[in-house]
Amino acid sequence: MDKNRKVIRKNPIPEAFRGKVYLDPTYDPAFKEFFGSEAALKDFLDGVLDLEGDDKIKTLRFRFEEPVEFRLPERKKVVFDIFATTGTGRFLNVEMQRLEHDFFIDRTILYKAFLLIKGKKKMENSPEFKALPADLQRRRRYQLPETVSIWICDFDLPHAEGEYLDEWALYSRISLKGGSARPLSEKNKYIFLSIPNFTKSADEVKGAVDVWLYLLNHARDGGELPDFGSGVVEEALERIRVDNAADELLSVQEKAMAHEEDYEIMLAGAKIRAQEEGHAQGHAQGLAQGHAEGLAEGRAQGRAEMAEFLRSKGVAESIIAEALAAK
Repeated sequence: MDKNRKVIRKNPIPEAFRGKVYLDPTYDPAFKEFFGSEAALKDFLDGVLDLEGDDKIKTLRFRFEEPVEFRLPERKKVVFDIFATTGTGRFLNVEMQRLEHDFFIDRTILYKAFLLIKGKKKMENSPEFKALPADLQRRRRYQLPETVSIWICDFDLPHAEGEYLDEWALYSRISLKGGSARPLSEKNKYIFLSIPNFTKSADEVKGAVDVWLYLLNHARDGGELPDFGSGVVEEALERIRVDNAADELLSVQEKAMAHEEDYEIMLAGAKIRAQEEGHAQGHAQGLAQGHAEGLAEGRAQGRAEMAEFLRSKGVAESIIAEALAAK
């Protein structure tokens, strides 16, 4: 993409993006632009899957916001941020998850189940599978394709103890006890990446995973970013450059940011009120004895603790302040 190309814009750049070089690719609209080319997604996936040389992905087909729906017996539906298939029959979904929630692990398992079923159906509908003799098709009725769920998280990873990359698989309890644990199947894999846990400087970046995490982490800082000598990375950055963004992209990005801020304020306010109610109940006995100051201290302590908790989750100070004021 030409850095010097002129974008014909009917509307001024919204205030939220003024002074920023790039759109924040952790929000859905810019995320789709950022990974919106086969070359960019292949480079990212090759790095995440640790593929080298002839093992690198040769062909890749992908779609954003891919709906997956089944009757089980009720109708169930999920929407993958990115659904991708490779020429070797590997099926992947890539999810950008900004907010942590109580059932995050459950959600990853549910999405993987949908990915597995979708991959199984596509494999059995492929020309290669249908060309097999009928008896061989029957013998392979339980065969599964390789499926990989990749979660890019804007929060600390469950059980990762501050690491920025983790991988889950299915293991035998006996092999774990024996110290020789190997995944029961190489076809079933979860990969998790934590943006805030990635703290390397640009000089410390090594490999594709580091490159893409560095960009995801720092595109929202406001300044220019290095392309690390990669034309693919340079093009990805140009796609989310504010000066290159069309009115429609700026509009949907602004709406996505506003919607999440509203949600964060609501969530923060609810947590603060719940914390205050807990402290109020704890001091009820003290009040009955005439210690009214105990409640005031408890409420103040609860607000301080919850504000600190929200900061640890990456909630902006302006949102925390607004939530505290919205009692």
